[in-house]
Amino acid sequence: MGMDVEQLVALLAGASAAAAYEALGRRGDLDPAIATQVPGTVCAGPAYTVSAPPHRSGSANRALDLAPPGSVLVIDTGGDPDTCALGGTGSRAAQMRGLAGCVTNGRVRDLAEIRALRFPVFAHGGTVRSSRKDGTAEVQIPVAIGGQIVHPGDLVCADDDGVVVIGQQYFDTLAERLAARLAFERDADAQVRAGASYAQAVSGRP
Repeated sequence: MGMDVEQLVALLAGASAAAAYEALGRRGDLDPAIATQVPGTVCAGPAYTVSAPPHRSGSANRALDLAPPGSVLVIDTGGDPDTCALGGTGSRAAQMRGLAGCVTNGRVRDLAEIRALRFPVFAHGGTVRSSRKDGTAEVQIPVAIGGQIVHPGDLVCADDDGVVVIGQQYFDTLAERLAARLAFERDADAQVRAGASYAQAVSGRP
């Protein structure tokens, strides 16, 4: 029997985005331009998707109150990479509600505040601009972000290396694949520590 979602999230939180990418057969990675804004933080959880109009991502604010604890806000800013998707107060609200983090193809502001909170945010970078609150954001629909289609409930694993999205079709085999990848990495590291060449250590790469 496969693991449930909570168990898979715990497994991902103790692994890495790179290991998840390798375990998926080198797929699921987002555009590297969507990068951590709070170095040293790790984000893992099911996606709560938001589709907001460009420069009107303020209309997505209600998603902060709707997303369940443990979820990752995945905010599509309508394909405009300069739209502000989240700020410091929004990050505080998300953190207080127990959200795992935010991934967006837009930008964020109040970076110093977000970094002080240690709230995991992955975006194109910072901005001084705010977003208007008119317009209508849709929640829990498939969104296109970073070259991937993200469906509600897909798993997100993100860290300093980048963001990986794991589609639900991979849930049944994820634990086994990830365990194999992590075992390979541990073995390769042990071989290098014991004096083996790097090429020799990774020669059995899965």
